[in-house]
Amino acid sequence: MRALADVLGELGRHQRAVPWRIRLHSRWGAAAAVREYTVFAPALGRSVWPVLARAHNAALLFNPAAVEIVAPLPEADLEPVLGRVRSVHHLPLVIAPARAEPGRKVDIPSVDRPVLRPPGPGLAIGLDIGGTGMKVVALDGEVWVGSASAATWPPGATGIASLIERARALVVEAAGGRPVGSLGIGLAAPLGVGGQVLELSTVLRERVGDAGAFDNFAERIAEGLVDGPVALFNDLSNLGRHLSDTGERRLVRVQIGTSFGGCWIDANGDVSATEMGRLVVDVAPDALPHTYLPLTGAMRTYLSNVGVATMLAAEGVECPAPEAGRRLRAALESGEAAGLATLDRMADVMVGVVRELSTLLVGLRTVECGGSMLQGPTGRLLEQRVNERAPLDFRVAARPGEDGALAAALAPRVSAPLRGMRRIGGDP
Repeated sequence: MRALADVLGELGRHQRAVPWRIRLHSRWGAAAAVREYTVFAPALGRSVWPVLARAHNAALLFNPAAVEIVAPLPEADLEPVLGRVRSVHHLPLVIAPARAEPGRKVDIPSVDRPVLRPPGPGLAIGLDIGGTGMKVVALDGEVWVGSASAATWPPGATGIASLIERARALVVEAAGGRPVGSLGIGLAAPLGVGGQVLELSTVLRERVGDAGAFDNFAERIAEGLVDGPVALFNDLSNLGRHLSDTGERRLVRVQIGTSFGGCWIDANGDVSATEMGRLVVDVAPDALPHTYLPLTGAMRTYLSNVGVATMLAAEGVECPAPEAGRRLRAALESGEAAGLATLDRMADVMVGVVRELSTLLVGLRTVECGGSMLQGPTGRLLEQRVNERAPLDFRVAARPGEDGALAAALAPRVSAPLRGMRRIGGDP
């Protein structure tokens, strides 16, 4: 692995290094603001991917209306890398001296401010729908009174109706016959303003089809079961809003699982959701490709179930991807060399992640990581290994397998706004 921060550091020390400027335009109009990063690198072809990877990472975190790059090379010399990066982002990405002009069909950064209705009498139910498993918790006030879990997609299950039916059954099981006063749902998919599902993971595309299948998804689960407000958010957005409500500030939250999502909380407590799994951390020539995007070296590729299964296989331990977390935990509990080697590789990637985040998010204090995979010795050892080398505090969540469902339960009752969400299309 060659961490992006290290490679950019080497390029910046080159005797022919010149400035490349990355400008993030927050919006259009008189109230527009520009966030600028300067990267020093020689005007050579080998600089193109590391510099554009940094621009890609900045766009992921800040979700701007447009990205402008002042490059010391003509636009034609930035291909094909520029084309691949453009295909990942639904926004204008222009090379100066051209102007960043909005079209009629662009994504506009927005703020989703929940409109809270009073909860009905009864329990607060949280449903966390991950790529591998679904978890439901029931809270009576702040007291945990019930839970249930199941595979998100058991063998042979397909279609949105099947998912809704199984989700409803879990809500009923967790409620245990008691009335439900609110339902919060966290879904492992990018969501826009108003709960619109924007994009599906590979698994969801295979099982459901397209994002339109999720229209009125939350309402269909709640019908006849919930007497009160219903909220649908990206699962990590739910978690970020919950953490913000508890007073967390200047914190990034990432989640290891079937996919790899994230959010960050600024100094004001506003939450920005992002597809953190697409953050590029490895720019080595043999960096692993993303499963469905034209990216290499993205953190999802290494730290998802599939990535950890690949690391275990490299150490001679074969297991299906959904079993990777449990197999790694067993290997660490028994002191297997393969488990320790896999954990060290995970720590290398996570250190690269923390370094990249600390560069782009000025004032960041803490990176917190969760996910069922980090239960037991995996989380404890990863936290120790990363903190030995990371430039700021890294911690594993206190309840890494359950905090998503808890946050979902509180989602209809938390008012923290989400920044950086997108509404698709329309006039700027």
